[in-house]
Amino acid sequence: MKLLAILAAFVAVALGSPALNKTSDIGPIALYSNNCKGSSFCSAGIEGDCENAIGTVAPSATYTDQTQFSYGNCYMIYATNGAGAQPVSGQVIINTANTILSACGDSCGSYGTNNNGCSSCHVTLNYRS
Repeated sequence: MKLLAILAAFVAVALGSPALNKTSDIGPIALYSNNCKGSSFCSAGIEGDCENAIGTVAPSATYTDQTQFSYGNCYMIYATNGAGAQPVSGQVIINTANTILSACGDSCGSYGTNNNGCSSCHVTLNYRS
């Protein structure tokens, strides 16, 4: 009888007993709330300026909080909202900015980079005069 109980326990472990494989009740870390908000002057008309701003980012360079890349009427910034320097590659900034341009019809918005698990790190494209 004892052998049967040991065998049953072994089989339960080997097959992944639900009691032993319980997933965590802790949810995922909140990520940046992507949005397509910006100045009331935002429009598809600044898309070319934003593309030029993106073109000033060096893909292999490392950038930190409050780095700005602006061109014409497009203001672009990498910001961490108080999370410190949070170094990020230029390629991540480029990819994030291009996502904003493709997702936001008026060329303005803020999207998270989520680099190094930073839930407040983001790139913003907006109108500037």
